[in-house]
Amino acid sequence: MRSFLHRIFKLLNLGGRGWVVFLLALLLSFSTWIIHKLSLDYSVYLKVDVVADSNIEGRSKYSTSSTEVMAKCRTSGWQILYHELRDDSEVRVQIPSSVFHHEEDERYYVTSDKLHEYADQIFGSSVSVEYFVTDKVYFKFQKEVYKRVPVKAVSSLSFEDQYIPVNQLEIVPDTVTVYGDQMHLDALEFVTTATIKQSDINGYFTGMIPLTPINGMRFSVDEIHYKMDVSRYLEVTRKNIPVVMEGAPAGKEYVADPPTVDLVLKVRFPLKADPNKDISVVADYADLDYSLSGLVNVRPLSLPLGVIKYEINPVAVRIKERRR
Repeated sequence: MRSFLHRIFKLLNLGGRGWVVFLLALLLSFSTWIIHKLSLDYSVYLKVDVVADSNIEGRSKYSTSSTEVMAKCRTSGWQILYHELRDDSEVRVQIPSSVFHHEEDERYYVTSDKLHEYADQIFGSSVSVEYFVTDKVYFKFQKEVYKRVPVKAVSSLSFEDQYIPVNQLEIVPDTVTVYGDQMHLDALEFVTTATIKQSDINGYFTGMIPLTPINGMRFSVDEIHYKMDVSRYLEVTRKNIPVVMEGAPAGKEYVADPPTVDLVLKVRFPLKADPNKDISVVADYADLDYSLSGLVNVRPLSLPLGVIKYEINPVAVRIKERRR
């Protein structure tokens, strides 16, 4: 071999360091050719072992075993080389429960047309899937013990002066599925969020907050969406509003004692209506049947548009028969 190379170098008139330069040039040319070839696109069959990550109610979060997914793909030689050289580790793919079809027992499947939406997770973003080899891809999900419970929001909120919440803090979803052992699930009545902290609030706010974890239990969702509408308000005081009686027995007249109440209104700003109009307050005679003190609560029957909150003073009145 050495003599053969010597004859080649002699034929090429290479001597001293010339043969080193020749070999380096040859290596560079070969490297350039390899890089060029690997940069080209090819159509090949690729296969990946997939574990499905889903939230099918009453089932395990992950499929119990991996499923081989094969597709005709178009990609660069670099990606083909990567798929050939990588280890046989499984790929976890997040697939919504709504995509799965239940066939029988633990068997669920995804149609190939839907699986196209998750091709990036399976093969990588630089791979273009031409078609999947099978029309359906099957996964198995084991049954698990579960319970549906409400979510309670934990919050620490403070508002700027003259700002008030228009409604209660809303959370979505307000119930979740919890998985765990039967004994602990039987004792579980609700789950809570981490503390939602907001300060100096002066308008609508929204966000995401995680659920407070419980050892040995899994939730169908990890985060809860919350929102609250907040508005600037004006405080309006209405005094000496007559209390109207309703539900009194026929043939007799009854009056409230005291006959008038005061109202403090927190009205959304800017005003949409005159807060000094369209207010009436009533007391229901039928409420006496449930009163231990002889007092009945009064309530506004109508309020001006834009009232967020109100206070009544006094909150209850005594009902007396009108003397003639």
